[in-house]
Amino acid sequence: NLRIDEGDRIGVIGHNGSGKTTFLEDVHKLHKCCYVRQYHTVRPYIQVRKIPNFEPSRLPYWDLYAKKTVEGGAKNASYNPAIKIGGTMAGEFTAGLSGGQRKMMLFELVRQRTESSNDLLIVLDEPFAGVTDDFVPYIMERLDEMRIKHNILLVTNDHVAALTKMADSTITVSAIDRSKVLLNNPNPSPNHNHNHNPNPNPGPYP
Repeated sequence: NLRIDEGDRIGVIGHNGSGKTTFLEDVHKLHKCCYVRQYHTVRPYIQVRKIPNFEPSRLPYWDLYAKKTVEGGAKNASYNPAIKIGGTMAGEFTAGLSGGQRKMMLFELVRQRTESSNDLLIVLDEPFAGVTDDFVPYIMERLDEMRIKHNILLVTNDHVAALTKMADSTITVSAIDRSKVLLNNPNPSPNHNHNHNPNPNPGPYP
């Protein structure tokens, strides 16, 4: 009986094994949406700057690879504008971005690919996983930008407090008993008629 209205940000929170990703996969099967998995498969040998329809300069860390010098004029030891996506494919490792940087690249790629569209359901599986605390504000800022034009359904086991604070509604799934689901609407939007439990202290729901 979950309803997602236009502009909603829905957070799905639960421990490992509670069924968060399974839930997203079910949503993806039932609805046409943009789905980004935690371990999304990308071709590691492609240069980041050559990804079609993607502007890497909008990544918060791109100057690390794009600028020849650092502040003060010293040589940038990390300078590598031709850096590859990196990672392992078919058992072969390709050097490139770190795991956290790849996660942010995928997130930014989706944001750029969807910014010319409207009213999409964007499903994000663990966008905070592998991302250091200093980049969490970047992801949350982008989520706010995406929310203006799209509906977002997101699951996470990381930075739960930050997600709960910015989400319109949260769904907490029990890792022990997946039939127990807690619905909560801490920050209802005055413009949306949510179909959520009216009880301010709801209990488990089948």
